[in-house]
Amino acid sequence: MAAMTPPNPDRDMAKAVSLAQSGKWRQAIAIMEKVVATAPGYGAARYNLALMLLQTGRHGEAVAHLDHILAREPAHGAARFSKAKALLAMNRAAEALPLLDDLARSGDPECLLALGNAYRRLNRLEEAAVVGARLTATSPGYLPGHVNYCQLLAGQSPEQALPALERAVALHPGSGELAAMTGHCLLRLGRPADALVHLRRAVTIAPTLSAPKGHLLRTYRELADWDEEEKLFAALRAELPDHVARLRSPSADRQLFLATQDAIFFPFDGPEIRQIAQSEAAFRVGEKVRPVPRSVQAPGPLTIGYLSPDFREHATMHLAGDIFGHHRPDRVAAIAYSTGPDDGSDWRARMARDCRAFVDLSALTDDEAARRIAADGVHILVDMSVYTRHARPGIAARRPAPVQVAWLGLAATSGAPWMDYVLVDKVLVPPEHRSHFSESLAYLPHSYQPNLAWTPPAPPAPRDALGLPATGIVFCSFNGHRKLDRASFQSWMAVLAAVEGSVLWMLAPPDAAIPRLEAAARAAGIDPGRLIWAPPLPRGDHLARLGAADLFLDSLTCGAHTTAADCLRAGVPLLTVAGNRLASRVAASALSATGLEDLIAPTPSAMVELAIALGRAPDRLNNIRARLSSFLPTAPLFDPARFALSLEAGYRTMWDRHAQRRKPADIEIAAPHPEEACKGAGGGHHDPSRGRPT
Repeated sequence: MAAMTPPNPDRDMAKAVSLAQSGKWRQAIAIMEKVVATAPGYGAARYNLALMLLQTGRHGEAVAHLDHILAREPAHGAARFSKAKALLAMNRAAEALPLLDDLARSGDPECLLALGNAYRRLNRLEEAAVVGARLTATSPGYLPGHVNYCQLLAGQSPEQALPALERAVALHPGSGELAAMTGHCLLRLGRPADALVHLRRAVTIAPTLSAPKGHLLRTYRELADWDEEEKLFAALRAELPDHVARLRSPSADRQLFLATQDAIFFPFDGPEIRQIAQSEAAFRVGEKVRPVPRSVQAPGPLTIGYLSPDFREHATMHLAGDIFGHHRPDRVAAIAYSTGPDDGSDWRARMARDCRAFVDLSALTDDEAARRIAADGVHILVDMSVYTRHARPGIAARRPAPVQVAWLGLAATSGAPWMDYVLVDKVLVPPEHRSHFSESLAYLPHSYQPNLAWTPPAPPAPRDALGLPATGIVFCSFNGHRKLDRASFQSWMAVLAAVEGSVLWMLAPPDAAIPRLEAAARAAGIDPGRLIWAPPLPRGDHLARLGAADLFLDSLTCGAHTTAADCLRAGVPLLTVAGNRLASRVAASALSATGLEDLIAPTPSAMVELAIALGRAPDRLNNIRARLSSFLPTAPLFDPARFALSLEAGYRTMWDRHAQRRKPADIEIAAPHPEEACKGAGGGHHDPSRGRPT
């Protein structure tokens, strides 16, 4: 019988480390577990095992071994730090904080970095910023400190982040991440020409980074540099399948390929948008999070939680602001959960009046916020932003409500496994587009887009006061410049070429884009003087001038949303194309809910032909305008009381399915009975006692 090889912990540990270095984690961990079992007091072996477990995501097991070490050696700094990192990975930042606070007193940059991250996880952003400032001042050569600190500042405001980024870039000119962040901040500050320099540099330095390519794509659009935009779009589109495949790997480096809210401005198709949204869900929330415990009572009225960062002066309130006061208290108890900044606006105060409660979650962690929603007994949580600015998708990801719904803020699917339904309508999402969505579809009876109640507009200012010619057809397009692609502009130039004396009235683009747009007009045979730039104005003043236009021409790839409703409200007819995904069909939905389906074109060429025909026949155009004016007082699009009734019916259907233990499924919400709709839903009466800020 051969003699057994005696245990040799040092030799076995060296073998395990070698295996780990070559990526053979399973074999390495198996060897180390045997070493620890045979030599339980061998601290170095136990520590190496803990590190291997951390590397493979087995954080709980790692903490158990680290605690064993710390019980014997309480001052073991490396074990304390590793335990803190494991606790952070397990979303237990509150437990990690005292460990890191003590370790960071030494000034070690890695400890300071982890301490700042712990404060960020706890949403204690001011304290995180203090740590970040200390780290970058005491360890200016430590690149991760600058990246982390600048990310924190950029998340709060680009103005605040820019000086820190400029200092960091001077110290670390070879960092693609810092260059990308600088470019993105400049883009958000309305400086696309300056952003271009930094973003191009970021892509050159770090070609594997995804985010700067997305920002660069938007920058080319802002600058109307369509040649470069289309080349980069083609490259990104080709990369998408590989990016999606990488996300399926548990060891993948998760990057934001392109924000869903940005992707809708470019000609990705519906299935591609869904893939991008799914990748954003994985990026924004990361590893699967645990649902919070909840205890929901059988409802009398349903408790509906509306989660949004936009209960302020924002487009969301310009659309949905009237809805909440129209909920019937015997059917719905609405709670507004705010994750955004307090701008002190009347909108925010109004939400507190119109809802049963207004709860500011902005200072809470995602887990604390989700627990608060669960404790309130919310039956249905409606996420009104999902991934837009200041959104907190990690809250809904923790499943604080039995039924969860996406609505309004994101013009696409959420791609999120924690969303059960999305509110749409049948014009917005025809049957052939069903596969564009990961959620079950809840079809509202008119338009998915709510609006403030219609009131007769005042006559607009004289045309000459607005910089418009006294005669001739005034076509307009007040979509943001991010929606202006080559195909849309060329279609509008074709209309101008065919309608003598007409002009195109547009929101003024960035200064750097104007020469390119004027050159594109000349190339189409159009005098650039026929492009009239409308300066930015406060919302009220902008709405007041809209009525001076004759006909709105929609963008093709991403059409008018809030802007469509604004123009219709002002009595201006709108031409649109029912495109191949949600973002290009919102205006069609609005027209359908206003009774003007004949202004929805099936193709871009058909829209151009119709625009030319109407431009050449002012009487026909005036007749359409008269029809619109007659429809507006009773149009479903501008009837928030009726809309609230439809929402309540949809919520009840969703809840009943859940109560019957049936899975979410596509549902069609019936239009309110005429008598019920005429009575309204609360009549717009606001009882100040119904909602108090919390």
